[in-house]
Amino acid sequence: MKLSVIVKKGLIACPVMLFLSGWTDPSVLCAGEHPEHPRGGYNVEEQKPRITKEDVAKFAEQYIRKNSQDGVFKYHDKNTGKELELTLDRVHRDNLSLTKRDEYFVCADFKGKDNNTYDLDFFVQGTDKGNLRIDKTSIAVHKVNGKENYSWEFNKKKDLWEKKSIIIEKEYPKKGEHPGFP
Repeated sequence: MKLSVIVKKGLIACPVMLFLSGWTDPSVLCAGEHPEHPRGGYNVEEQKPRITKEDVAKFAEQYIRKNSQDGVFKYHDKNTGKELELTLDRVHRDNLSLTKRDEYFVCADFKGKDNNTYDLDFFVQGTDKGNLRIDKTSIAVHKVNGKENYSWEFNKKKDLWEKKSIIIEKEYPKKGEHPGFP
């Protein structure tokens, strides 16, 4: 009899102690599993809102619209030194690419006042959709009229995308076409 009373008290005391210590996931208590191995894929990391392709695309689109005046987004092209006046065509929603920890890039297509088309890469940083921001210093002109200024390559070891410079082949004069070149 004494054993059954001790067992009953232990069954009541154990959940009460867990509750008082701050452990409040009842599915673990009912399942009889260890708190460090809860069932059903419950994970502390999953409690944070995850970043989706749509979150990144929406945030970039909002940033562009917020920083546009009369529908014109101005961007200083570091490569050419020109101030571009761009009208947003669309933000790509098909890729969410990690470039480093908590940073993603998203492409946006624009039409320029100079009649060129531009593809700009925006780098969206943040740990969840509630604290996203654009790295303004890293916005880059990826393509002009479909011609790439750089490309992207997936680094399997690092599990992220990296910018790759494009090597431009120079045309050298053929033999006999240049003075002093036999």
